[in-house]
Amino acid sequence: MTDSPEERRSKEVAPAAAPVKEAEPGKGKKEKKDKSSAEGKDKAAKGEKQQSNSQRGSLSKSHLGVPAPMGMGAAPAKPTMRFMPTYRLESKNPLNKERVENIIKAVMNKHYNDEYMFHPKHSLHMAAQVSEEIKNRIKLNNYDRYRYIVLVTVGEFLMQGLYSMVNFLWDAEKDGFVTYRVERPSYFAVCTTFYLYYD
Repeated sequence: MTDSPEERRSKEVAPAAAPVKEAEPGKGKKEKKDKSSAEGKDKAAKGEKQQSNSQRGSLSKSHLGVPAPMGMGAAPAKPTMRFMPTYRLESKNPLNKERVENIIKAVMNKHYNDEYMFHPKHSLHMAAQVSEEIKNRIKLNNYDRYRYIVLVTVGEFLMQGLYSMVNFLWDAEKDGFVTYRVERPSYFAVCTTFYLYYD
């Protein structure tokens, strides 16, 4: 039996319609798959963050002095030295204020004499060198448990005034300062050395 042309059309249309109906449910599955894949990506991203956090933690542990495993090539960290308290409140070699004054006078008079001419740039470097020399010469006396601050101020006399003030929190019995001033017709130089006792 041969099919009529109308029956052929209906058979061709019917199979074509069926896949369309099946495709619609398939789209729903794709949407579900897309949602599940998005959730999977979120979980994977969280997992990567946790891994990176754990890696950061391991890196920070290695910086804290935890020795590396054998064969890694890194040397183990040296333990920090801890000393027992001495309960000693006085210096073994206390600072002698007269010696410090003599050092300051000698160095200031050597550099700031009648031959010295004030120049803004040159005087800046010269003041830094003088303060460093004074500090080093005081340190050569090996006064026990003292720190030093040496300030050297140089200026040109141009009918101006100068007012300077420094505040410190210190122990009046053990801490102190020494000041020496050089004045010439064209310039002035002031050196102030602070000595601070520390345990």
